[in-house]
Amino acid sequence: MKKIALFLLISYLFFISATDILAQETEKYITIVNPVRISRYTKTPALSLRNEYSIINKYSLPATWLLTYDALNNKEVVDEVRRMDKYQEIGIFLEITENFAIDSGIEYHNSGSWHHANSVFLSGYTQEERKILIDKVFEKYKEIFGNYPKSIGSWWTDGYSLSYIKEKYGIVANLVCSDQFSTDNYKLWGQPWQVSYYPSKTHPAAPASDIENKLDLINIQWASRDPLNGYNSSLYSTQDYLVAKDIQNINFFKRLLDLYLNTNNLSQITVGLEADLDPSGYAGEFTKQIEVVKEYSDKGVNIVTMSKFYDKYKENYPEISPTSQLKSKDLLGSETESGWYNSSFYRLHYTLDLIKNIIQIKDIRIYNEKLIDPYFVSPNNEFNLSINIPSVIDSVQNPEDAWILPMSSEIITNNNSFVIKGDNIKIPNKIKNNPLVELIISKNEVEIKFKPIIFNSNEGEIVKGFTSEALHFFKTKTSILKLVTGNGWNYFNKIDYLIPQGEIYALSYLKSLPQGKVMVFDNECLQCSWHTENKPIVFANLKNYVKKYSGHPIVYNSSVFETKTIKEAQKEFKKVNAKYFYLVKFEEYKEKLPFSPGDLGIKKVYSNANAEIWEVE
Repeated sequence: MKKIALFLLISYLFFISATDILAQETEKYITIVNPVRISRYTKTPALSLRNEYSIINKYSLPATWLLTYDALNNKEVVDEVRRMDKYQEIGIFLEITENFAIDSGIEYHNSGSWHHANSVFLSGYTQEERKILIDKVFEKYKEIFGNYPKSIGSWWTDGYSLSYIKEKYGIVANLVCSDQFSTDNYKLWGQPWQVSYYPSKTHPAAPASDIENKLDLINIQWASRDPLNGYNSSLYSTQDYLVAKDIQNINFFKRLLDLYLNTNNLSQITVGLEADLDPSGYAGEFTKQIEVVKEYSDKGVNIVTMSKFYDKYKENYPEISPTSQLKSKDLLGSETESGWYNSSFYRLHYTLDLIKNIIQIKDIRIYNEKLIDPYFVSPNNEFNLSINIPSVIDSVQNPEDAWILPMSSEIITNNNSFVIKGDNIKIPNKIKNNPLVELIISKNEVEIKFKPIIFNSNEGEIVKGFTSEALHFFKTKTSILKLVTGNGWNYFNKIDYLIPQGEIYALSYLKSLPQGKVMVFDNECLQCSWHTENKPIVFANLKNYVKKYSGHPIVYNSSVFETKTIKEAQKEFKKVNAKYFYLVKFEEYKEKLPFSPGDLGIKKVYSNANAEIWEVE
């Protein structure tokens, strides 16, 4: 009787557990997205597309095909698209080429390489130029297909362009590249980790925190990364795993699908291939991937287009994106586990090292409704893309940022804060001194809250200062005499200057670092142009704001930057006795190191679109 009773109890418990599992079973979605471009790799565009589609068609799967302007202008490519079945979705891939720019009446940014950020992305052009380019490709699409697309994509579509497209053309889905620190010189750093989300109206990499600042479309991420190894390298992804020496097989692709299809109540992952390869390229790994997708489809996973996924997402989450949490063992088999938490207010990444018996908090990003894309107003004039959401900890950019905790610690996440419980919790000074963080400390508990910066302008902080003309007047030997005689008093009138958001966040990070003199470039730019409402203060060389917002003493210097040899630079730098370089970038203006960092004995500890911080090693 006892054995029977025990059996019944076990059966009952198993039934309850199974019921719970079934009740919590996720809605699972795979979205196949194939960007279609014509590049130097493309020998026969139509044949490449035909071979790629034949694999999709063989298994009767729906997919989204995003065509560039050049692809839309290729009759053979368009004919291939027209022959696709009704389950395929056609959209636009927003890459700028020379032909596209010329047809739009826009001067193409011929940077020497088609994929340089200032050439290929809309963010490299002015707002007016972006609108012209967007209208051109959308009208071209309508001319061919009779309507406007619901889905678009590019590796980066800036906040201004995305808002314009949404308002004018009503798109519902946008493909964006997943987080990567430096691949192809594109830094996309700080999005919610590998999940779809409603973006903010002003910053596509930040999730909307409320309905008012929500852009009503879904950001779908391309090439999902491994939650542990993919943080440091984009090779560990659904796209590039064959390049990584320690993987190179379809099993890793399956493990990524298994992981991301079981994370949230509504789970989604994007797979696909860029359709500008040689036709023979589609007979290999892409075929294996689609075969795997078909297997998952047969098991009940939903295969949907981008716009169909938006419909499902909005049905489940009509207001803002939900929080998401992911815990995973190392997909490559090491004794390290990883955790991710995403909310509309922050993202958190930590690892559990089972060998060293420690927890490391490796990434903390802060979102808020005031964040603005650095290229929202100002065009990007650099070859590189630099999207970097404000961070408290970023252990890829600066490995020393990692916060080490005992394995016995417990991390409890909330929507707008998190708590660390445990004994012997040591709080790094970088956390204590960071103005973006508020700490509530008790005996065995630390709560980390976030303090978003409130700017007095959408573009950043507006401060008063003398004009360049006034500063030059005050330096003249005759200025006192002129003032005594009643001339020159008009120079005392101050004007509004802009400190961009990117600089304020860079200086917040600098404030968290140990005390030391900060060397700033003693330089002004009288001929620099700008697209913001107010002139950037760096152009006037009024750099006392660096001291105000960083809390560090500053020293103006030009000698280090003007030296002709490494030895001269080293000598001059030693005289300054500075612990940090602070360099500013804004549109065409860029302050650069005079020689390599190794020559000066410094390392980069922070960078974004507007500033760099270098520290003496």
